[in-house]
Amino acid sequence: MNALAIDCAVSKIAIAAKKDGKMVKTVLDIGIRQSEKLLPAVDYVMREMELSPKDLTCTVTTLGPGTFTGLRLGLCTLKALTLSHNIPLYGIPSLDAYHWGIRNAGGIHLSVIESKEEEYFYSVFEGGKKIHEDDDKHIDEILSMFTEEDSILVSGPGAASLVEQTKERKPLLKLCAITPWTDSCESLFEMAEEKIKSGEKPLEDYDGPLYIRKSEAEIVYEEKMQGKK
Repeated sequence: MNALAIDCAVSKIAIAAKKDGKMVKTVLDIGIRQSEKLLPAVDYVMREMELSPKDLTCTVTTLGPGTFTGLRLGLCTLKALTLSHNIPLYGIPSLDAYHWGIRNAGGIHLSVIESKEEEYFYSVFEGGKKIHEDDDKHIDEILSMFTEEDSILVSGPGAASLVEQTKERKPLLKLCAITPWTDSCESLFEMAEEKIKSGEKPLEDYDGPLYIRKSEAEIVYEEKMQGKK
């Protein structure tokens, strides 16, 4: 499978191209300059893999939850390729992608992304299946779901932060932050391939990111409108 992947769920955007089982990846961790550097980064990984758009089997991206700007940026970039070259675009829920690398490990798995200070987007998996849908809560609410008898593997960009805070809040809880053997882009490639094999349809033109919470701009606007009533 020849493919292009963008993980845009967090501020550190990863872009990767895959051809004949080999992969080239680059990471943009440069704040607002990501918008001007994303297309050159896509061009770079494609050239390094000696790929042109017509060679691509598909493109794939994280759909959310995650940063509003990053998700829109990644999705718009790949939709442009889809519209220009008729390339199927697949979207993967972000927390599913971050869990993929440890899906075959036993026990309870917690996939997390920091959303705000002491708040996380999260989802819970057990036996390879999602047992709690994506949500956004304060760390104390998340930790209240588990007992001291549980052993929990935590994956995702927020894993290290959540486990560190847990030591202070509930030191008897057994949480372990995991860095999967496969990175997010490799997970996206594998998950897209599974979708293709199962005959799942790619995203439609009108499909957008998966948002759990409102953006700061929406919150401020609603507060202003309520103040005028």
